[in-house]
Amino acid sequence: MSRLENEFLDYDSAKIWNEVYQRVKNEASLKTLDNKFGVAEARKPENKHKNRYRDVSPYDHSRVVLSQGDTDYINASYIQVTEARRKYILTQGPLDHTTPQFWQMIWEQKTKAVVMLNRIIEKGTLKCHQYWPLGSHLGYEDEMVFDEVDLKVTLNGEQEGAHFTVRSFYLEDMQSGERREVLHFHYTTWPDFCVPASPTSFLNFLSAVREAGALDTEVGPAVIHCSAGIGRSGTFCLVDSCLVLIEKNQDLDCVDVRGMLIEMRSYRMGLIQTPDQLRFSYLAIIEGGKQLLNMSDANSNVRDSMHGQFSNHNDHEDSPPPPPERTTSLSPKRGVRHSPPPLPPKLRRLNDDDDDDDEDIDAELDKLIDDDDEGDNDDDDLEDEDDFMDMTGTTRLLCNSAPDKEQESAYEVRKRIREERKKHTQEKIKDMKERQKNSEAWKKRKSYLQPICLGLGLLLGSYLLYKYYWRY
Repeated sequence: MSRLENEFLDYDSAKIWNEVYQRVKNEASLKTLDNKFGVAEARKPENKHKNRYRDVSPYDHSRVVLSQGDTDYINASYIQVTEARRKYILTQGPLDHTTPQFWQMIWEQKTKAVVMLNRIIEKGTLKCHQYWPLGSHLGYEDEMVFDEVDLKVTLNGEQEGAHFTVRSFYLEDMQSGERREVLHFHYTTWPDFCVPASPTSFLNFLSAVREAGALDTEVGPAVIHCSAGIGRSGTFCLVDSCLVLIEKNQDLDCVDVRGMLIEMRSYRMGLIQTPDQLRFSYLAIIEGGKQLLNMSDANSNVRDSMHGQFSNHNDHEDSPPPPPERTTSLSPKRGVRHSPPPLPPKLRRLNDDDDDDDEDIDAELDKLIDDDDEGDNDDDDLEDEDDFMDMTGTTRLLCNSAPDKEQESAYEVRKRIREERKKHTQEKIKDMKERQKNSEAWKKRKSYLQPICLGLGLLLGSYLLYKYYWRY
């Protein structure tokens, strides 16, 4: 058993994750004080309203500086892991009025992909602005125009999975006419302040992001966000960086998880928000590292052409990493792996067989119809893993053969329920925004009424005092 596994088991058996997490926080705080990391830009009056949370600010030394526009501030930080040759941008979920600067950052940084780890609404609270177009297939627009920064975002394609959704956007500079493709990897089953049910689906998600080339050094840093850009986002970066080092050194014990987290916290405060998230990071690193090393031992020749594959063929509910190019077989043999596709990436079909899902399809549909819309993980059951779009360029090619009538009927029901729930979510967002708008209007009126009431109170008090002393 490796040192890393023993370390995990020691913490787990002694149930001291809270103490371990607190030690990490204390050591990171001491390092911040020693280096005198400041947040002066985030605390400026003109920038305060651009922060989603008052206690989450980017350090001045590592903040992303916008090069154009009326402001250079955005609540976003560079995270540099030199040994792993990784560079990320961690940011908060965009606010309504910071969305133009969010896309401006993506354009200026030449980002290839956005990694989103939260839902728009979580536990009845708006956690992130709807910053991308939902598409005409749901009755919305296919594009969003941001005149403030002269950028236009167009939805090119979308594919939903059990645990994550992959979208393709075109980001266009309206002045020069230059257009780039930006991928959007949206993990939809990770609750706020919590962890995924198991590392498997998360590792599959990470594999898809890696295989798309989104984390490569040849492209701009990936933009990673949750709601605050520290908890789930920090977990993603910590696991990915550690697995890069394990893959590089072919040794599970080459990583110091706590030390790496403390170092990453010197770039952005508060990375990993709970002991459970730290524990999950250890689990994902151990499981992912073992799979990398086992894959290496099984086929050293294939290892050199692979880049972080974590597929688990026994988990039928997890979404797969991107599939092979259209020139390869659409039904490869189980266990056969393929080299990552060249840039730009193409989504391909699942290598796994979905026999278990097909056998239980009627039960799944009954559950979908009976379930209410309040379940956070309802989308888990809306997966149709037979269809994967080719989203390269402007095409949307279906990679599967035509389903039989029963499969087609099941898919249509799933699709209809999925679209209904999306519309329901948008209605909830609209209602929450309306209530927020009314609340802000009342606060504004209150700011006007308060001095008036105060003045009237002073006048009345003065009059009463005058009458009292005049009488005596």
